[in-house]
Amino acid sequence: MANFPARLVVSLAAVLLAACASSGKKDAPGEQAAPPKPNPFKACRVRHRGEREMIDETSATLQETVCGASLWFDGLFGERDPAAARTAHGRLEVSTANSEFEGEETRIRFDARVELPAFERRLSAFIGRDNEDEVSQDRSEGLGLRSQANELSQVEDWFAGVGYKLKETYGVHSEFRVGVRGVRHPVMFVQLRNSLTAYEDDNDRVTLRLTPFVNHLDGAGVTTGISFDHALAATRLARWSAIGTVHEDSPGVLWRTAALLYQSLKGYRAIALEVFERGATGAPEPLLEYGLRTIYREPFFKRRLFAELVVGYSWPRVDPALERDGSAGFTFGLELPFGKEAEPSLAPEKIP
Repeated sequence: MANFPARLVVSLAAVLLAACASSGKKDAPGEQAAPPKPNPFKACRVRHRGEREMIDETSATLQETVCGASLWFDGLFGERDPAAARTAHGRLEVSTANSEFEGEETRIRFDARVELPAFERRLSAFIGRDNEDEVSQDRSEGLGLRSQANELSQVEDWFAGVGYKLKETYGVHSEFRVGVRGVRHPVMFVQLRNSLTAYEDDNDRVTLRLTPFVNHLDGAGVTTGISFDHALAATRLARWSAIGTVHEDSPGVLWRTAALLYQSLKGYRAIALEVFERGATGAPEPLLEYGLRTIYREPFFKRRLFAELVVGYSWPRVDPALERDGSAGFTFGLELPFGKEAEPSLAPEKIP
């Protein structure tokens, strides 16, 4: 079972190589060559006028690469659909974190998604690099919310898979996803993501989510979450949220709660203040960390690149036999969106 994803990748690579080899064959003598077909991959090229800055070139290259891969994937199922492939979107993130508790660490995260024409465009493909446990458990966090204590963010690796959006039922949005995480030791995961806006008016919103999942490393489990948003003004929002995950191999419930005050500024800037705590009910130290932090977001290059600065102070502890000491920390990250999300909104619902 553990070697199945690796064999699948090798098989797909063999199919691609065979297709490339067959495309180089010449027609037999006496046979009339078929008229050349238009190259569908040209549909992925991002049109531009004049010279582009390096940031534009990087964003365009990311989009064209994901779009081209989507067209090749479409070809495995039949006719390619350039229009669907051009829906490719995602983001590339590079960050450096430094804390008194963990020291310095540099991370590179990537996330891309593209809609596929099959099944009335309900099918999609995704690929990226992120914390491998959080991806399969559907509890990934934005740069500004990551912990100084690496108990809940252990190893980052590549992941890929396909998703299928189910029809909305009683206001519940659901997506069934099958994927593989990890390169050296691939792990297949299956999850069913469900979200529901339980209540909403002009100033308040309550959102629920439930994700059952299973993989052959952690076994079966479920992640649940709730968030309550209250608009204090047109540009100010308060949010309380909680998330919990339990699976067969977990030390009880992995949980996190937070209260956040968000303020939108001029020029697509934003700032937020967060107070949080997290832990694991069955761990030797049930309360892994609590603290507060400030998150500031600044756009550059006409909102094509975003910088994020996080400064905070927390009290992490893994070993209950040791005293809980305070730890100052800061993180600086750059985020490059591409595709249809190249100019992400900084509205409250996009809070990290």
